[in-house]
Amino acid sequence: MRNKQTTVPVEVTTLALHNLTAYFNLAGELMIKDANGQVLETEESLKQLNKQGNLKTVLGIVWVPSQLVVLTEVFTPGKRQSDWMAALPYTLEESLSEPVENLHFVPLQRSKEGMVSVAIVAHQWMERWVATLQSLGLNHVQLVPNCFRVPAVETSEQGDESDEASPLVWNVVAENGELHIRSGLYSGFSVREPCLEPFIHATEQTGKKVTLNHLSANNQLNSQLDDNKSISQLTLRTDAYQAQSKNLKYWQDWRWPALLVGVLIITALISTWQKTQTLAKQTQQYQAQTEHLFKEMFPDVKRIVNIKMQTQSRLNNQQGGGQKNSASLVTLLQRVEPLFKAEPNVKIHRLQWKKGGQGQLQIDVSAQQTQQLQRIVSMSQQQKRTASLMNVELELKNVTPNVVEGVFHVTEK
Repeated sequence: MRNKQTTVPVEVTTLALHNLTAYFNLAGELMIKDANGQVLETEESLKQLNKQGNLKTVLGIVWVPSQLVVLTEVFTPGKRQSDWMAALPYTLEESLSEPVENLHFVPLQRSKEGMVSVAIVAHQWMERWVATLQSLGLNHVQLVPNCFRVPAVETSEQGDESDEASPLVWNVVAENGELHIRSGLYSGFSVREPCLEPFIHATEQTGKKVTLNHLSANNQLNSQLDDNKSISQLTLRTDAYQAQSKNLKYWQDWRWPALLVGVLIITALISTWQKTQTLAKQTQQYQAQTEHLFKEMFPDVKRIVNIKMQTQSRLNNQQGGGQKNSASLVTLLQRVEPLFKAEPNVKIHRLQWKKGGQGQLQIDVSAQQTQQLQRIVSMSQQQKRTASLMNVELELKNVTPNVVEGVFHVTEK
């Protein structure tokens, strides 16, 4: 019977939380060890890593027991990836003790000859492991068989598999009575020490000699992915068990603030567009009123090209009564302009110049209150200079609770 490992509180470990190894044991429990092999309190360790802000950096891999994963190689026909991946489970069906529907198949690599290195694990274990990770906020980590913690044999050390005379080199690490064996880039297994000999014997029956290369436990990888990105290619988290990417996690964390900002931006754009449309409409109205007034002043002009230059030219060229009438209109416009600037709530709708006698300028206006229109008259009378040069009279046309419409009659004195 295996002795239960004693957990050590995070507070008493002398190692900073940056060189940790997280793994599932055969009972399906998530364990965390430091570099000295001390088993730490799992929830407290995760809490401290979260507090330090380096959880995703320190724990990128959680190792799973290789005893629960079958790593094998099989020829699978098919040129297209979708074809040979669909055929893969049924190629192995006769050699498996469980129905393929109960198993999760992960193709790790396929050679040019069609040989596929594949990892096979029961769905019940994948579901249990992933559920535990999600409950602890570790949905970003990869699940990798723990035999891959052992470094792969260097290509120069490994013999040519096609050459029967060259031995197969297996890297072996002994840990807690178990042997973790890396037999290739995509192959390996874990066994109790007394059970190793049958594996060697079965391999040598194929005509290959096996050489064991024993390594220290310190040579094994920890749970960091920074320098071991190739390890993530050996992950069991594919298809429905895919790990959550960092970008997706950031999106889930910030999606509501981002949506709110997006709504505010769209609202601002719509408001700006509406204001632009309103200003454009007002500009068209002012342009139409200006052209109408220009035609009243100069009825003989058939074509308007540059209304400002044409008006100035006409005023400069006119003589006699025409010049006097035109000058009177310009003078009145200059004198009433400050009055309307002082009362911005009064809106001008139309300007009309009536000839004859001294001439009269009629200004159609509207406001929310009668007092706003009357203030225009009051200001014209209070300003001595304005009062001595022109006369402003108000004629109310329509009065409702919401709007007051009227006409200002402006004449020279």
